Amino acid sequence: MKYFISILLFSLFCQACSDDKGEKATPTVRPEAEGTWEDPRDGSVYRWVRYGNLQWMSENMRAEPTAGDKVFYDDDERTEETFRKYGYLYDFTAANSLETDGWRLPSDDDWKELERCLGMRENETDITGWRGDFVGELMMQGHAGSGLALLCGGYAHDLGGFGTRAWGIDGIYWSSTPDETLSGCAWCRMITFNKDKIRRESMTTKRYMSVRLVKEIHK
Repeated sequence: MKYFISILLFSLFCQACSDDKGEKATPTVRPEAEGTWEDPRDGSVYRWVRYGNLQWMSENMRAEPTAGDKVFYDDDERTEETFRKYGYLYDFTAANSLETDGWRLPSDDDWKELERCLGMRENETDITGWRGDFVGELMMQGHAGSGLALLCGGYAHDLGGFGTRAWGIDGIYWSSTPDETLSGCAWCRMITFNKDKIRRESMTTKRYMSVRLVKEIHK
């Protein structure tokens, strides 16, 4: 009997220690400034937030590209509300053609700097794959949090038949930086709705993905 009591007490002690430790809380990160910008090409108004010396759009791009190709979603998902929220999915050429009025596609280094602003350790930024505790979660926060509001808008490609995939599950965003070690690929960032980390990955430039633009600010 004493044996079972001892086991019970030990289990309760371990549980108490576990409860006392708890899970780490998501840090609070707020932008240095925020505002709006009107695209002179079509009158669309985009919100932006500033981290470091860059203004980051906090909405997905909806502009028509001047080169390359773009797609919207499958017919059952194609509504004005969906378009206003998620924008187009662009191939790499199209994503790079959206530059205007000082706004451009962020480089891989721009993404790394943003990740550092959100608390990623320096030695994690160059890693391929999932990294940065809470950084993915922070990037998905809206106006009440980081303001970046990255969305899980899915992606599109023609493997196994052309179509959009993972809408509402994954969000993949282009950088302007080609992968010098892998022909036909470029670096991107990926979030997933149930992960608190962010993925750095090299993907084919033929894939269609979401776009955010950045603008340098000289303080």
